[in-house]
Amino acid sequence: MNEPTIVTTQARGRLTLGALATASQYIVHSEADGVLVLEPATVLSVTEKKLLENSALMAAIQDSREHPEKMVKRDRAESPRA
Repeated sequence: MNEPTIVTTQARGRLTLGALATASQYIVHSEADGVLVLEPATVLSVTEKKLLENSALMAAIQDSREHPEKMVKRDRAESPRA
């Protein structure tokens, strides 16, 4: 852990982390004693979350990564274009 650093809130309660920030988004938890805990966060869309929760799809992706020789090349020359 790094050395403690004092940061001061601005007039509207904003806090600038500057070089202390390791991510661009955080989830903030406020504890009963007033301690604020910042946890780096990644935002996913509902669609992304559903895909990641699809165990059959994740297994198929993992299999493709482990066995690239099974992949089938597709000729897309005749595919319709938008």
